[in-house]
Amino acid sequence: MRKYVRFAASFLSLLALPLLAADLRTLKEPAQLAGVFSPKAKVRVLNVWAMWCVPCVQEIGDLRMLDAAFGDDVSLAGVTLDDMIPDAKPEATSAFLDKHKIRYPNAYYTGNADALGEHLRFDGEIPVTIVYDASGKELWRHKGRINREKFSAHLRESLRRIR
Repeated sequence: MRKYVRFAASFLSLLALPLLAADLRTLKEPAQLAGVFSPKAKVRVLNVWAMWCVPCVQEIGDLRMLDAAFGDDVSLAGVTLDDMIPDAKPEATSAFLDKHKIRYPNAYYTGNADALGEHLRFDGEIPVTIVYDASGKELWRHKGRINREKFSAHLRESLRRIR
């Protein structure tokens, strides 16, 4: 029965999406990323992406569905590297998020790319998705496009271990 209730809640939340605007915040310092997550979440998921990255765009629907399915237990946030392209504008990224009905918060990163890579311990290959506990301790990471079913199973396991 719980499965049907969760499905119904996810479905109804998808119906409400057109009424909301994208949550895009401009950030310059990597340490500010922690403030993008909901403080209630037991698990935090950070997806590093860009509009010009084909695998990033391909996984957007899966991330949107995962965000809807896990509710308050999991806080999903993106950090976009769109600003690394000359003449990029946050308005274009915001329009992209609206077009794809992405409602989880995203950071439009305008700082130094090397500083972000060092902070997140990644080499610049995107997409990369990093999962943290509520205190900010990294639990695991995935390079490349996620597989929704496998990723969902990993999230459920992470939540089970934390409880």
